[in-house]
Amino acid sequence: MATSAVARRIPGDDPFAVDPALDLLHPVPAGVPGWNETAYVHVWNPDAGVGVFVHLGRCPDDLTLWWAQTVALLPDGRLVVDRSFGRAHDDRGPATGTVSLRCVEPRQRWTLRVDGAGEPTTTAETARGLAGAGPAVSLALEVELTALAPVWDLHAAAGVTDLGWAAVHHNEGFRSTGWMRTGGHTWALDGVAHRDHSSGPRDISGLGGFTFLLAVFPDAPRVVNALRTVDRSGVAGSALTGSLDGRGVDIGTGLDAPGLDDLASLAPRTGTVTRVGSEGPEDLHLEVLHGYVLSMLDPNENLIGAAVDAPGDPLLVTQSTVRVVDDDGAVGYGVFERDLRRSLLAGQ
Repeated sequence: MATSAVARRIPGDDPFAVDPALDLLHPVPAGVPGWNETAYVHVWNPDAGVGVFVHLGRCPDDLTLWWAQTVALLPDGRLVVDRSFGRAHDDRGPATGTVSLRCVEPRQRWTLRVDGAGEPTTTAETARGLAGAGPAVSLALEVELTALAPVWDLHAAAGVTDLGWAAVHHNEGFRSTGWMRTGGHTWALDGVAHRDHSSGPRDISGLGGFTFLLAVFPDAPRVVNALRTVDRSGVAGSALTGSLDGRGVDIGTGLDAPGLDDLASLAPRTGTVTRVGSEGPEDLHLEVLHGYVLSMLDPNENLIGAAVDAPGDPLLVTQSTVRVVDDDGAVGYGVFERDLRRSLLAGQ
């Protein structure tokens, strides 16, 4: 990821002044090869140790049809996972037959609803193969999301207009309230959440991997982002980080993070991410609480579980739900993603 970003601080309670209309679904442009649009939401209740990840995107051969990956994170490493398809009702957000993500008030409030079923599995099982189409149990949830920090604009921060997988990329941190029911049990989903939203030409074939962290500190409140890409030969590119709060954003270009030793266990399960911002280094101490494995096939196909037998060289995506402690002792929760091509992971 080549950027023109420099470490700097941008003051203000809305440093990127993102157009609220960009929170809605983006119009499909004519004549743009590979154009697509994706969104995801991650919700975590740290008290109950449960959460949900929902990832949605437009089907490449029919851009009015959406796919959704739903991953319910349950105690003891258990998961309930599903892959569904459908069409959005309007421009307030993507939807399938079982999933709906809606913007209630741009940059402020969202709702996430799921009413369907999924396959019971575990973190370790998603590392051994694909999941989401086996025997199923019911899965339903409703969550309300309320913003606690400004919107992060990756491209405004990086000074680029095309990263290969998107031309517009935003994310945002939230407080969450709601519930989830599956397998005869109901859990609260009161805690923290974040979302991302991207659009533009989407082709992952040039990517060898990602390191990605997004953590929400509800008591600060603050949202920390960190991203670094790897090319197909395994060489890391430039990094970009950001720390957003009500005073502005601190943009950094230095990043050191632990790699991935084992797909099935998401090891190492503890480590330190060091982001170098405009005022020097900051250590973020991570503890993996839960997680799952996904796969991305070239140029743009998204599956649940590890595509160990797929042709080509799939990008194996490990998304760990993490507890994060910063230098001041503040505690946050979010996602730590370590992704590699199957060939690069085998070579470690």
